Amino acid sequence: MNKFKSLHQQHKWFTPLILLTAVCLIIFYLLASKPVPPKQQTPEKEWLVATENISFQTSTPQINLLGRITNPFDSILSAGIVADVAEVPVRDGMLVKAGDVLIKLDSKEIDLTVEQRRADVAELNAQTSSEKNRYASDKLALKEEQQLLTIAEKAVKRQATLQASKLVAQERYDAADSQRAQTALTVNARKLMLADHPSRLAQLNARLKRAETLLSDALLDAERSTIKAPFDGVITSVSVSPGERVQIGQNLVSLYDHNKMEILAQIPDRYVSGIRQALTDGKEITALSSRFGETKELKLERLSGQIKQGSGGINGIFSPKEINPNFVLNSAVEILVALPGIENSISLPLSAIYGADRIYRVEEGRLQAISIQILGKELDPKGKEDRAIITSKLLNKDDVIATTQLPNAISGLKVQVRD
Repeated sequence: MNKFKSLHQQHKWFTPLILLTAVCLIIFYLLASKPVPPKQQTPEKEWLVATENISFQTSTPQINLLGRITNPFDSILSAGIVADVAEVPVRDGMLVKAGDVLIKLDSKEIDLTVEQRRADVAELNAQTSSEKNRYASDKLALKEEQQLLTIAEKAVKRQATLQASKLVAQERYDAADSQRAQTALTVNARKLMLADHPSRLAQLNARLKRAETLLSDALLDAERSTIKAPFDGVITSVSVSPGERVQIGQNLVSLYDHNKMEILAQIPDRYVSGIRQALTDGKEITALSSRFGETKELKLERLSGQIKQGSGGINGIFSPKEINPNFVLNSAVEILVALPGIENSISLPLSAIYGADRIYRVEEGRLQAISIQILGKELDPKGKEDRAIITSKLLNKDDVIATTQLPNAISGLKVQVRD
């Protein structure tokens, strides 16, 4: 009885398990035999692009530079004497002509010095004239004294003859000989004075030269009391006011020559060799500057003689072609420089350039990346847009270049050329 009950319990769990397995198999079969709909193939998207066939030509590329207006004649005028400021007729920003009075110093002190120097010169001129007159007088006196010496010598000889004949006393002979000796001393003294005349005259001339130099220096100081403009220019600062006491070397006023304006702009290294060669060959490199809505024509005069440490190029010095271009010193200005013509170069719209060194060629309906070197840009003669001047060894004549800027352009991207 217990054995039959045990078998009955085993069959009680086995039957549901078989039924559950059968149901799972039926469900799996139904899922496996479910019809699968056919997959739809998504066609590859084609991007519509405009193209342009390239051609090799001689182009004149242009580059944009940022320059600074400078002036080699930016002068600071300082005081040459110690004096009080009398007048200041100029102000910052004023235009002045060469010779215009900028600062006037009180000249009373220096005028007194000038008068003293003139008196010294007059005194030495008088002494020089007196020395020349004395020399002429001494020459005449020497002739007379020599005649007197001759007479005295004859008198001595006559007295000696009479003394030998015992006709005169010794005293008369001694008196005649004494007169001869005094006359001889006078003649010798006169000759010495005549011989010393060149030395005395040289001393007087040297003193006169020194006095005239001091007078010239005083007159120069007198001129320095009036500060005048050395050239046509613009006042940039005035450092003194009337009544102020200035010392030698103190800055008074600064100005620059508005006819000598220059623009200093850094030219990138990759353009320097071509520009230097063009200047060596005597070719003119022109540029246009834009400032305050005005466009000025410029000319590259020269390249700087040094390169600043850490810079990526060399400074070019440009000068305006017109006189007095109304530039403002130290202001920034944009420059468009026309570089020398480059043969076998290619002109493309700026929209064809990706990054700084890549364009895409269209080959069999797909894009192919090409590495390039940008030489500059040029203005579209029709005035529509600027164009890039490039070069590349990977391009051939009549290659088709995509000129539409695509956000996801990569090599192999399928495109359709726009009619």
